[in-house]
Amino acid sequence: MWKVLLVEDELFVRESIKMIVNWEELGFTILGEADHGAEALRLLQEMHFDLVITDIKMPVMDGVELLKRARAHDLNCKFIMLSCLNEFEYVRQALEYGASNYILKLSMSVSSLVESLSKIKSELEVRNQFADQKINSYYGQIWRSINELDQDEHVPSVISELQHFNLTIVSVIRGEERWGAQEYKQALPFIQFRCTEATHLYHSDGLTTVFVWHKPGIVIVEAPAAYQKYAIVYATDIHHSKLNMQWKRLIQQLGSAWYEGTKGVFSVDDIEYKESAPYFAWRKKRELVSSFEKGEEKRCYELVDEIWMDMRNSHLTMIDAKRIAADVDYTLYSMIQKGSHNQSALFDARDHEELKQAMITKLHAYLEAYNQTQPAIITDHPEVNKVIAYINENFHKEISVKSMAALISMDENYFSSLFKTKTKESLITYVHHLRINKAMFYLTQTDLTINQISDQVGFNNINYFNRIFKRITGTTPSQYRY
Repeated sequence: MWKVLLVEDELFVRESIKMIVNWEELGFTILGEADHGAEALRLLQEMHFDLVITDIKMPVMDGVELLKRARAHDLNCKFIMLSCLNEFEYVRQALEYGASNYILKLSMSVSSLVESLSKIKSELEVRNQFADQKINSYYGQIWRSINELDQDEHVPSVISELQHFNLTIVSVIRGEERWGAQEYKQALPFIQFRCTEATHLYHSDGLTTVFVWHKPGIVIVEAPAAYQKYAIVYATDIHHSKLNMQWKRLIQQLGSAWYEGTKGVFSVDDIEYKESAPYFAWRKKRELVSSFEKGEEKRCYELVDEIWMDMRNSHLTMIDAKRIAADVDYTLYSMIQKGSHNQSALFDARDHEELKQAMITKLHAYLEAYNQTQPAIITDHPEVNKVIAYINENFHKEISVKSMAALISMDENYFSSLFKTKTKESLITYVHHLRINKAMFYLTQTDLTINQISDQVGFNNINYFNRIFKRITGTTPSQYRY
């Protein structure tokens, strides 16, 4: 039975939820109840629950804060949020922190609750087939550590019990494809699973790693010469104290298969090690953003080619390559903020070229969307259009009525009047709006200081920049950023 914690400050609602379905028949049992999030958090820390069903709005601590605290304590129990019609922002936050579902209390029915419970039961069963909560958390900690995202390596008791065994680690590039209950054994026939004491799977960033615990000296891997289904690297008969080091080594050694697109089963000792060199993608990413803003499609594609070649030449790991791709993708998406944002195509990639093609496909879509969203102030006057085109590409430079009139060889007063007649706003107003729009992007999508952004968009005086920004947006640059 999967253990449920019910958190609701209204007693009659709790009793209704308990009575509405046959919990045991669905595979669940309610083993805890709480009036608010603080009490629920204490219970979660004292014993293991698989599912928390919680109201969003409660006294002392609300459901969203409970979810955040649970995630901060590395508790990966499932959450179903109970909400009212006017709690959309709370619901959005809850989903962002990994809530499985939300149900409107006023319209909750047997079918809606059964549907949610059935979905979660399936997810729990899949998770349980691969590893229990503590084991998965442990491998997650090591993953973050070896990829320089975390340094916490607390060893849970369940792993301590296995420390008198040795370990074989098998890392497989599989994208987001997931193995079912016994599928991994069928997909990896060269592993002698009958000789193992315990087997765990961990999946992240398109890499599935199989941890096989076994008695020392046992032959676990009999690599077939003709295996061509996946790119696989393994290290065998490892002492448990070397788990971190060897897993990191496997990720590094997968580079050859990643960049060349080769498949097969390789021992980590049979692959020439190529150390990664430092690579700072932000320089070319900044140029890509600039070319994207200007609509220079050919240069955008050239820069993607250059970034991908730089990653290859620097021997970056598959993990680093995908994270750079995801960072570039998010930056470009943030410039259009149109449609849904899904990076699965990037993390699904099984080699470097496939990752680039996925990025190019997304770039093409972003360019089309960006071109459609740009303010196309096209007048019936060719000289005014020429000025607008110049301003759009050179907004960061000094621009005045005098300089623009000189650009098209026109009298200043006549040009000023003509521009306002054709665009319905003065030249300086048009320039200010364009510059502030660019500044808003830099404030939310870069780490540039406000002074740097002011210079970047063409304001040489920070006080003047602040004044114009507040006049147009109603807030200061600092407030807008945070």
